Amino acid sequence: MGFVPGYENDIFISYSHIDNDPIIPGKPGWVDFFEDLLRKRLRVKLGGEIGIFRDPQLRRYGSFSDQLASKLSSSAVFICILSPRYAGSDWCLRELKEFSRGAGTDRIIKIVKTALDDQSYERETKALFEEIQDVLDYRFYKKDESSGLFTDLQPEVIQDHIPSYLEKIDAIAQNLVELLKSLRDAHVKSSSAAVSATGTNAGIVTQVADPNQVSVYLAETTKDLVEERNRVKTELLQFNCRVLPDQPLPQDADDLVRVLRNYLEQAKLSVHLIGTHYGIRPEMEESSIPHIQYEMAAEMSRARQLMQLVWMPDGITPKEASQQKFVDYVKNNSPEFLRTRLEDLKTEILKKLRPDPANGWDDNGAGDAVNVCLFCHEQDLKSVGPLYSHMTVKEMFKVKLPLKDAQSFRGHKQLLQASDAVLLYYGAADEDWFVNIWRLIQRYISAGRTKPTPAMGIYVGHPPTTEKDLLESDDLVIIKNYDQFTESCLTSFVERIRVAKGGVH
Repeated sequence: MGFVPGYENDIFISYSHIDNDPIIPGKPGWVDFFEDLLRKRLRVKLGGEIGIFRDPQLRRYGSFSDQLASKLSSSAVFICILSPRYAGSDWCLRELKEFSRGAGTDRIIKIVKTALDDQSYERETKALFEEIQDVLDYRFYKKDESSGLFTDLQPEVIQDHIPSYLEKIDAIAQNLVELLKSLRDAHVKSSSAAVSATGTNAGIVTQVADPNQVSVYLAETTKDLVEERNRVKTELLQFNCRVLPDQPLPQDADDLVRVLRNYLEQAKLSVHLIGTHYGIRPEMEESSIPHIQYEMAAEMSRARQLMQLVWMPDGITPKEASQQKFVDYVKNNSPEFLRTRLEDLKTEILKKLRPDPANGWDDNGAGDAVNVCLFCHEQDLKSVGPLYSHMTVKEMFKVKLPLKDAQSFRGHKQLLQASDAVLLYYGAADEDWFVNIWRLIQRYISAGRTKPTPAMGIYVGHPPTTEKDLLESDDLVIIKNYDQFTESCLTSFVERIRVAKGGVH
C-alpha cells in the first residue's frame, strides 16, 4: 500500500535501460542513483514510505503486456526520464502514451536527463512530446553558453555534480509531495462524497483551497524559462503558498479565458516570467498564451483586484519579432517590470506578500514578555515537549512553533520579526531540512525588525550524526544533547535571552 489510497504504486518511473547502464563498474546506474535519492527525500518530507515501481522484470517478455498496462493504470504519478534513447524507444513512448491517455498530463513529471534534439523526432513522437510540453520539467544538464556544449549531471561518478543534483532532487520532491497529497486528499473527499451521495453516481469532488493559504498565480511560460519557473514555484510551496494554475491550461481560446479568470480571481499576486520566445498561440488566436495571461492579469491589476509582477532575466534578448514587440509593450505598460537575477525576483515576490502589521504575538511588543520561536521538524514534535514545557512553565516565556502555528510564510516572518529569541531543534530531520530552515530563519530574522537581533540557538538532539558533532559557533548558542532533556541544557540559552532583553527575569 502506497501513500495515495486507491493506487498500487505512488510513482511509476519510465526510462530507457541504456540510461541506467553504470559508467564505471561497481558504481550505481544513473536511474538507480536518482530513485534512491528521490525515495529518501520523499520519505523525510512525507514521514513514511512511498511505492515506486520500475519495470525491468516485465520487459523480459518482449512485448507490451497487460501486466505492464495494469501497473501504469494503478500508479498515481508518472515520471519519465527523457533522453535521446527514450525518444527513440517504442517501448518507453508506449508507456508515456498509455499513462497520458488514461490519466491525462497533470500527473506526469518530466526529468530531462540529456539534452534532446526535438527537430529529429518522428511525427508521432513530436505530437506526444507536445502533449506534455507544459508539465513540470527538470533538466539534469548544463549548457555552456560560450561553446554551446552540454554537460550532463552525473553525480553517481562525479562528486562535484552532487550539490546541483541534490538541489534539483529536492525541488522535484517538494512538487511531488504537493501532488501526492492533493491526490490523497481528493481520494478521501471523493470517497466521503460517494458514501453520502443519494444517487448512484456521485459527482467529482475537487480539492478545496485552505483559506489560510495565500494563492499566487505563477503564469505558464515558454520552454526556455521552465526551470526558473519551477524554482520560483518550489520557493512558494516551501512557504505554504497555493500556486496556480494547478492544472494544465486548456488550448482552446474560450476555455482558456474562462479558466484564467477563475484562477486570477483566487490569487493575490500574479507573476509572469518573460523569455526569449513568444510562446504557443491557441487556435484562431493572434496572441500567445503568455501574452493572454499577462493581459488578463494586467486588467485585474488596473482594477486593483490583483497585484502583478513581471520579470525577464537580465542579459537575454527576444529571438522573434513578435516577442520583441510584446516585451516592449510590457515594459511600457507594467508598473513593476524587473530585469534582475532570479533570486531578486524571489525576494520581490515575498515583499509583495509581506504580512499585515500585526506581529503574531498578541502583545504588541510591550512589557517584559519574552517571545521565543521554536522551530522543529514535525517528526520531532514529541521530542521537543519537555523543552517546550520548561520554557513556558518554568521560564514563563511565550513560545510559538512557527512551522505548526503559522499557516503560511507570512506567519513565519511575522513571528520571527517580533521575536526575542529563536531556537532551532535539530533532531530526526536530515541535514538538507536543517540547512533550508536555518537559511529561512536567517533570511527573515532581520528584515523589517523593530527590535534588536534576538538571542539565537540550535538545540542538537537525538540521533547523533557526524554533521551534528561538527556544529560549532561563536555567535550562536549550540546545545548538544543526545540524551533526555534536563533543565541545565538550556542554561546558556536562557542567559543569552536575559542579556538580549536587558536583564529581564
